[in-house]
Amino acid sequence: MKTEPTRIPDAWRARAPAMTERAWAGLARVLEHPDAPRYNRTLGDRVGDAELAALDACRAALATAPREAAATPSTAIVDFVEALRSRLFLLDELPDGFDVARDFEALPTTDRDALAHRLEDLVPRDLPIDDAIVYSTSATTGHAVIIPSHPTAMVQNLAHLERAMQLHGVALAPACGEPLAVNASMQRQTYVFATTMSGWAGAVFAKLNLAPHDWGGGAPSRDRFLRDFAPRLIASEPVTLAEALRLELPVRPTVVISSAVSLRPELGDALRAGWGTTVIDLYSTTETGPVAASVPGVPGHVVLLPDLFVEVLGPDGARLPDGARGEVTLTGGRNRYLPLVRYRTGDFGRLATVTLPDGRAARTILDLEGRAPVRFRATDGGPVTSIDIARRIRPLAPFVQHALRQRADGSVELRLRPLPGVPIPREDFEHTLRDLFGRDARVEVVIDPALGAGGGKVVAWRRDGD
Repeated sequence: MKTEPTRIPDAWRARAPAMTERAWAGLARVLEHPDAPRYNRTLGDRVGDAELAALDACRAALATAPREAAATPSTAIVDFVEALRSRLFLLDELPDGFDVARDFEALPTTDRDALAHRLEDLVPRDLPIDDAIVYSTSATTGHAVIIPSHPTAMVQNLAHLERAMQLHGVALAPACGEPLAVNASMQRQTYVFATTMSGWAGAVFAKLNLAPHDWGGGAPSRDRFLRDFAPRLIASEPVTLAEALRLELPVRPTVVISSAVSLRPELGDALRAGWGTTVIDLYSTTETGPVAASVPGVPGHVVLLPDLFVEVLGPDGARLPDGARGEVTLTGGRNRYLPLVRYRTGDFGRLATVTLPDGRAARTILDLEGRAPVRFRATDGGPVTSIDIARRIRPLAPFVQHALRQRADGSVELRLRPLPGVPIPREDFEHTLRDLFGRDARVEVVIDPALGAGGGKVVAWRRDGD
């Protein structure tokens, strides 16, 4: 039996500055587990003393600050925008005498198209980028988008999850070095790693692919690892959660957080019945982090952040009154590299003000229409996820918008919106799709200059019959 390590390797000290020897000992046990998955990345949270102090401040704000419960922007939101006027190219064209409080609805809106093509307009020009964490996503509208973030924003997301769990009557009480949480997926290829969560006492977190090919001993190795890890929190999306239930995986988490796409009520009920767990339907995006979550006894998705102003806009960009359906639009947040000013999410819903179980007022998004889960199938019957597809096609023509449809007969159509100066290698796209869906798959790649040109919502992923 291996001797339990106590000295943190230098490489890990750089990746996780706040890691303790006890946390490292717990992580090492997970990394060296005899049934561990095929780890393909080594990642730390990059959280140090400054980030932990910011997390504590965020917790205090969530505990005491009022929600952004009004239908008009608060003084804090107005001040947030005013502080950006000399720092964002987006706001450079505001005329002299522009009053943010009075003229808020005249502020320019942004969207994923702006992120894809004018990111430099949205990142404060005075910030060094040394500490940036970069994510890529294609999400609802099919844009391949680069999202910059910061370790402070990432660790503060834990406070928002704590708030959501508190509203469900759940508290995890993480322990240093304890296996605590997994992010589970079912993909052909994805990142697989384990690390510690400095914001949660140094507990161990693992990003896992449940597909058998990422485990040395296949499904039996996966099941033994999960049984030993015994995660108390599982974060995932509905397609993977449904598959985990079908496979009868040996897990009994305290809480399941479902995000990325819409959670059907019947799946939520099945998770509660099958695992005896609390289920939280989280509305979150890569651009924003957590935004809103389901709360028992409260309709819709309750906005979690006290410094986020939510409005819904009509097609003409005008703000709609409570109860009217429109595009969910956000201002505020804590990501210093991507401060949001009237960011149109591409998701739709209605707004209302509600009273939470703790007596505080909050904004809630009703009838949220976001991304529906899509179950693609290869010619051999195996699953193909939108994340699998996005990861493979994105490098072929970065920033090109797409819309993929699988017809009822299994054939696949990929529509691509060309950009000036960006060549589209049609044959490479066809080869990649056949590699994913099967060598005998019928694939059609269409160059469509009109895709999303009118500013309407593009459905990036669709399977006929779903």
